Amino acid sequence: MGKYQVKNFDEALVVMRVAGVEPITGPESNHVALARELADELIEQMTLKEKAYMLSGHWNTINGMLHGRVYNYDPIAGGGCKRLGIPPVLFSDGPRGVVMKNATCFPTSNVRAAAFDTEMEEEIGEAIAKECIALGANYFAGVCINLLRHPSWGRAQEAYGEDQFMTGKYGAALTKGLQKYGVISCPKHYYMNSIENLRFSASANADEETLRDVYLYHFEECFKAGAGSVMSAYNKVNGTYCGENKDVFDHLEKLGFEGFSISDFIWGVHDGPESLRAGLDIEMPMTMKRGNKLIKAVQKGELDEKLLDEHCENIIATMLRFQNIYREQKVDKKAVCSKEHRKLALKAMEKGAVLLKNDGCLPIRNFNAKLALVGRFADEKVIGDHGSSMVHPPYIVTPFDGISRRYGNVSLAATNDIDACLDAAKDAEYVIAVLGNDYRDEGEFVANADPKLVVGGDRKSLRLHDDEVALIHALKQSGKPVIVVFYSGSAVITEEWAEDANAILYAGYPGMEGGHALAQILSGRVNPSGKLPFTVAKNELDYPYFPYSEEKDQSVDYGYYHGYALFEKEGIEPEYPFGFGLSYTTFAYSDAAAEDLGDSVRVCVKVENTGEVSGEEAVLVFIGSGISRKPHKLLKGFQRVALKPGEQKEVVIDIPKWDLRLYDREADAMCIPEQVTVYVGRDARDAENMVIQL
Repeated sequence: MGKYQVKNFDEALVVMRVAGVEPITGPESNHVALARELADELIEQMTLKEKAYMLSGHWNTINGMLHGRVYNYDPIAGGGCKRLGIPPVLFSDGPRGVVMKNATCFPTSNVRAAAFDTEMEEEIGEAIAKECIALGANYFAGVCINLLRHPSWGRAQEAYGEDQFMTGKYGAALTKGLQKYGVISCPKHYYMNSIENLRFSASANADEETLRDVYLYHFEECFKAGAGSVMSAYNKVNGTYCGENKDVFDHLEKLGFEGFSISDFIWGVHDGPESLRAGLDIEMPMTMKRGNKLIKAVQKGELDEKLLDEHCENIIATMLRFQNIYREQKVDKKAVCSKEHRKLALKAMEKGAVLLKNDGCLPIRNFNAKLALVGRFADEKVIGDHGSSMVHPPYIVTPFDGISRRYGNVSLAATNDIDACLDAAKDAEYVIAVLGNDYRDEGEFVANADPKLVVGGDRKSLRLHDDEVALIHALKQSGKPVIVVFYSGSAVITEEWAEDANAILYAGYPGMEGGHALAQILSGRVNPSGKLPFTVAKNELDYPYFPYSEEKDQSVDYGYYHGYALFEKEGIEPEYPFGFGLSYTTFAYSDAAAEDLGDSVRVCVKVENTGEVSGEEAVLVFIGSGISRKPHKLLKGFQRVALKPGEQKEVVIDIPKWDLRLYDREADAMCIPEQVTVYVGRDARDAENMVIQL
């Protein structure tokens, strides 16, 4: 027995509380060291069987079946030791919101990223934490921070876009919001997981420079924010499955991770003892490759019991750091889909919708105007894929619900049938076509014995469906202004129909309040301010290679360049650059300046609203390192500013030099460049017009 002589988990929590330890934000030498010491005292009292139990999930599949086979209807347990009072991990999935029961459905991560507003993302994290607590979960595995390397990826909607800096800042913001209430944040999927159909067999390959600069950067940002856990990915990295890849887990130490790891579900572990040796703490969601296999391996001398102790320590110490604050929360079930959370879901969509084109037909301020609402999604409840991120809100506002409430004269043709749509449009002053993708086109790949019932997976095409393109062409011939609203997890190539649209609005997947948000934007009650968190190409071939075939065990080189960095390197002109987004007003930038403050770079720029309506603008700052093999410039700061007509404000963005680090091959370390170039603008292309040498 150690110096504290704790006999159970509650006694250990008292020691943590008496010591005045901040569960999340205290110095590592204080809260982590003490938690590990207390965890070791508890582990000394555990049996081998209890240790093996601690390292496995305990999903009650029968309970799930009783609720219509709804995934994660209740928390999914893992770890824990009842005899010593050590609580289990009580898992809830995401990231659109809490997957359990009838929780708030927020817009998908790609939409929230388009808002360029990490303060709002932290608010969403707080709301999700409250709903987790109300529904019995202490762990949220919805911090999806895989990079959007290619827009065909089926789960692109769960990601924050193509940029590693932005993804890291968003993941950190969500983590902070969650853990403020003691709910453990779990970034996923660790790492280089951005292929869906072949996720169980494909190998993503990269060298150390690519890993550190591109594919681990955002995980490090979340760990810096204190994320208490991490989920490994299904795929292989450099030829070995993530769940038993020692290099993958060794990187956690380099990134400053203090917490415990879990596997992705069911197929995330192939060899139980080997996964333990590599560094994986908990096999989720149930014992498949561990349990008795670990016990027998120890008894045969094939596995050292001290290794089980080390992994149990990671789990127990993390639970000790979070449980005091978690237990202090006074949240009841009224928090689930509360009015406050629904308003936040509405705000997120209002800020995240991206206006790509507008010839002046928007906004439609005349509420008595005759509108025709057409297209297959005009009255459909479209909130994203039907895989593990599926949220089940008590209601979903469709486009027709929201628009017909705002406007008094709306004809509906919820179909792509051209004749029906033209008939609906014949007396209309404006035609609004709601098109794009849904869970049948993209999302988590859900297989079925009947091929017709297979849903989700990677997108085979980056374009609208043929019948939708034909519909847009036909609507143009009607002579009425045509407004195209489209759903999608990421980029859609628009060149074959964009000229026939008077306005184009990217809606992503808008969440439960999407129809109301759409009406607010179309009417001008809300001025659109979203900006693309990814690059839209003119041609599919402008993106990196993506494996569409069903051939298993494919090996894919995850090169150093993707997204806007690749487009700039290759000199490819995109259709819409990263950060592009229009407004109902106009903004002018002037007097950009940058100053070296020692530990940070301060960037200042004046922004003026030169239009006639109030609006919000996201200012983007990119930094170039001047190192030839590195990208021309990378996003390193952003900030929203609200301006009334004619108003001017100075925007000040301080960029810590920690954020400027790049991998140095010779030093085998992340280093700060000696000289940098600062680019300021509305988007990646516009930023080339305001350049500051520093």
